[in-house]
Amino acid sequence: MIMEIALPGPEVPVIDESRLLSEFGGDREILAELRDLFLSQAPPLYTSILDAMDGGSVSDLVRDAHSLKGACATYGAPRLTLVCKEIELAGKANDLETALAWREAFVQEFAALSEGITRIAQA
Repeated sequence: MIMEIALPGPEVPVIDESRLLSEFGGDREILAELRDLFLSQAPPLYTSILDAMDGGSVSDLVRDAHSLKGACATYGAPRLTLVCKEIELAGKANDLETALAWREAFVQEFAALSEGITRIAQA
């Protein structure tokens, strides 16, 4: 069965840069520190989520999707926050089919966020 997923439209940014700059007073040094923290913590969570989707532990899927969702929300990344939320909810419902339906969006949004974080911190 092909499952439909609904990502936010293009009006929802990968990163809410204006919110980030406002919260940190436009201090790009702080953004660079936040970027480094995110980029050190997020990739292991990303890998663990993909591993769980490939037959790993559902409890790992739920835990790591929840953790990454929180990190994304803190960093002002609404698109990946939503994807992680949907994966977490699917895992809590023990619905791996739905979690897998979000895989492609998860991979794409994570890549877009990683690129965006680097761009903002270097601007």
